[in-house]
Amino acid sequence: MSAVDVDVPLVDLDELGHPAAVTTELRLRCLGVPDSVRTRLATIGAVIVESDDDQVDALLVSTRLAPDELAALEAELPTSSRQTIVLAHTGAERLAVHLVSAGADAIVGEGNEDALLGLVDTNRSPTTLLTSYERRFGSAGASSRGVDPSTGLLDRGTFERRIATLGDADEVPRVAFIKVASDRWGTPEVDPVVAVQRRRLSTALAHLASTTGSELYSTSHGEFGLVGPTLSPHDMQRFGRNALEIVATYRDRGLPLRAVIGHAGSESTTDPEELLELARRAVEVAAADGTQLLLSAEDLSLGVSTTTELEIVVRMLDQIEPLLPEGVGHGERVGRISAELARLRGWSPGAVARAQLAGHLHDVGRAGMPEAAIGGPGELTGELLEVWRTFPTRSAAMLKLTAGPGIAAAVHSQRERWDGDGFPEGIRSTDIPETARLLAVSHTIDELASEGASSAAVATRLRGRGNGELDPELLDLAMDNLTALLHARLG
Repeated sequence: MSAVDVDVPLVDLDELGHPAAVTTELRLRCLGVPDSVRTRLATIGAVIVESDDDQVDALLVSTRLAPDELAALEAELPTSSRQTIVLAHTGAERLAVHLVSAGADAIVGEGNEDALLGLVDTNRSPTTLLTSYERRFGSAGASSRGVDPSTGLLDRGTFERRIATLGDADEVPRVAFIKVASDRWGTPEVDPVVAVQRRRLSTALAHLASTTGSELYSTSHGEFGLVGPTLSPHDMQRFGRNALEIVATYRDRGLPLRAVIGHAGSESTTDPEELLELARRAVEVAAADGTQLLLSAEDLSLGVSTTTELEIVVRMLDQIEPLLPEGVGHGERVGRISAELARLRGWSPGAVARAQLAGHLHDVGRAGMPEAAIGGPGELTGELLEVWRTFPTRSAAMLKLTAGPGIAAAVHSQRERWDGDGFPEGIRSTDIPETARLLAVSHTIDELASEGASSAAVATRLRGRGNGELDPELLDLAMDNLTALLHARLG
């Protein structure tokens, strides 16, 4: 089978359109913000204030700001009274997390500037972060190690170890994902015809990879990973076009089979883990966009902003969860329990997804607190206890612009009690948003299960916590379905 160069349609993500102009004036003081972003801000009707003395809705700080200026700003953040929002570009996630830990209030990905309209328009309900979350956490990854029996290729575990090994040797490879755009190819159990085609396509792509000194792996059903130790950006573009042409020689329901490719190399980062993540995000954006079939991490802009935002909040959780009594994975477990409880409650699929996102990210506001306060309340007293009690409000502020006011309201009220003795507002009963009441039940289940209690003990102690703390109806629903919720907790 021969492969020939073909033209792959590319689009400028800046041409995908802009939201309608804001009706309430949004005033921003910008530091280090690129001209292209300033142009997009002007398009949505924002006013960029040049003087530090004028009243503004927020200080917008780009992660592209010069290091010495960022250092000076970081020193001011702990005592600053104005709202500070980090505008993070792709590859600067660690820096964004650091700035939030220093005192910044929220993050927005570069390319998603219209999210800033949420500062002056409380009716906005963005879905971008939710969409990115579902792509990352809504599907199972590859499970086996060694050789994938359906393709004969080395599997995802070997692929990731190979990248790590090259990184240990200070070699930065090009990493790519090739994802077949067909639901028939992306499932474990396929019909015999697709099974044969998948094996043949694997062989053809592996041969093409070998001609460039690259290695092909099976990273998931209908997805391949490529490691090119010496592959340049130009070589990758040529390989990608040839690979897409090979894929198109196969049929899917009578039409040419389609695929998308995302790749990253040393021009983006020299860190192996970030290289892998950027390639993953590039292929996700290509799959979601539908018009760009071959996408480099360097080309990411509007489409990747939401995955940048998600990566930042997940990294925040990675920092704080080891300090929580429930331990690492607490947020993800609460998210799964919340989704299952919402389904049992009869919520719509969209509401279930929002409940899972809120549950997963409910503790993100603990980032930036003194380490001694993060795990509270425990033995905390005085100022540290008061600092800990601010985390629901901080979580809501961090999530509102990118996840929307509904999810922000849920995490803001997660520590309210049915009897009114909770915080931060002391509201009670049905005045507490229902998603917040659901989060409280889900959090309690994971808290009890994380202590090593048996299912029977969890049931007994959960019922005891219902005395004025939890929504009685949600508690009864959880008690009736506790086995299913504990199973969902483990994924």
